[in-house]
Amino acid sequence: MIETPASIVADRKSVYGLRTYISLFSSAGIGCYGFKLEGFQCIASVELLEKRLKIQRYNNKCTLDSGYICGDMTQEETHNAILREYDLWHNAFGIKELDVLIATPPCQGMSVANHKKGNELKRNSLVVESITMVKRLKPRFFIFENVRAFLRSICTDVDGVDKSIESAIDSNLSGDYNILYKVVNFKDYGCPSSRTRTLVIGVRKDQLEVTPYDIFPDKQPEKTLRETIGHL
Repeated sequence: MIETPASIVADRKSVYGLRTYISLFSSAGIGCYGFKLEGFQCIASVELLEKRLKIQRYNNKCTLDSGYICGDMTQEETHNAILREYDLWHNAFGIKELDVLIATPPCQGMSVANHKKGNELKRNSLVVESITMVKRLKPRFFIFENVRAFLRSICTDVDGVDKSIESAIDSNLSGDYNILYKVVNFKDYGCPSSRTRTLVIGVRKDQLEVTPYDIFPDKQPEKTLRETIGHL
């Protein structure tokens, strides 16, 4: 029997209750670390390279050590590892549903910075693994983040048809989710560098009092690098 971590006990008693998320293609865990800072519990974090997961462990990102999943998202065994971790939380800690699924699939095939592109269709299609997990886990919210060209890049969808990533997201998820697609520059949201990215925010349609616009971040004044990390 798993002993309930103190952080989960405390969150259950808080005004917000126990809030959870799963992160796919999580790299060193920096992109979704803000959820931890806001009090969310990380059920699972999936990354292909173990050395990146070591950074996440150092930062205590996942609540349970079993949540660090080193695996290939194209493999069913990795999907099963995620589902097992979710089931563990369901059975041991009583969560009824996942709050947020975050995915930042590799973007080399879409990035203008990649000048050595070959056949990138396979890498672009990794987003379909994220779509599949949203369909399987049915989180209340999902967030996909990637480069500016993300939505118009071509992927091979779950039906085997090559189509734009935006079309793949829409055809698979728009029946259950209200979805906002938006290109933003992170410097307008407190990031100390000019970084243009695509955000896709989905809100499950049974969340009647919430829209994607409600949870979209507010703009913040630009910050310098010194203002951001000068105290370290």
